[in-house]
Amino acid sequence: MSVVVRPVNIEFPEQIDRYWFGNSPFKTHFLNSITLLFPDVEQYIIRNVRQWLKQTSQGEISQDVRAFIAQEAQHAVQHKNFWNNLHQQGYEITPYLRWLRVLLNMLEKRLSIRLNLAIVAGIEHLTALMAEFALKDNFLAEAQPQLKALFEWHAAEEIEHQSVAYDVFQSATQSYPLRLVGMIVAHVLILGFLNFGLAVMLYQDKQLFNSQVWQEMFQFWFTKDKFLAKAFLNSWDYCKKHFHPSQRDNLVLVQKVIS
Repeated sequence: MSVVVRPVNIEFPEQIDRYWFGNSPFKTHFLNSITLLFPDVEQYIIRNVRQWLKQTSQGEISQDVRAFIAQEAQHAVQHKNFWNNLHQQGYEITPYLRWLRVLLNMLEKRLSIRLNLAIVAGIEHLTALMAEFALKDNFLAEAQPQLKALFEWHAAEEIEHQSVAYDVFQSATQSYPLRLVGMIVAHVLILGFLNFGLAVMLYQDKQLFNSQVWQEMFQFWFTKDKFLAKAFLNSWDYCKKHFHPSQRDNLVLVQKVIS
């Protein structure tokens, strides 16, 4: 499947329910946390892919890599647009963003470009799993319509371009140990900041110690949705010597969202 750039402009209404996902503080703030995390992560991905491409002498950049960069840029913009709604609802997100940007900046400055590309490939592997989860079983059915459209479109494109970052990393180095280190750092970064953002939002909303929130959280990670187990199995696949993202049978999910 070729990577396609689709002009998207999702306009969010000025007034959106505080708990816009099934009237659930946990589900709402988990996805709010994704919206806070991904604009800067997407820009980190773009910067590292572009930096590597400038250093290579491979001639023309493939169309899929160009489209991948354009897709990631659009994801960053559309998620960032929702920050206005979060500000209007009274959330203070600047300290969270400051910590995230400090860490991403440190990774870029202190690690080699090849290790950063390994982290990028690991991030894309994890986000492809998150995308599969979002699109299976109509998970987002109870979300506010514009936000449902945002996350489903983003998820579909994450699956569509799931091989690109891995192929860029492989063009830089085929080091198996580096691939594993990148995967570990990527999982710590994404899962760590997802939960950090979730805690920040719940705390500001005075829901951090709500027993219902903790019950839903436990079900999501361990019992009902079992996302932690799925993330472990997903990373285990990535550890296989001859792994490639194209081996995943998930493209049918893209077709459900993008015709």
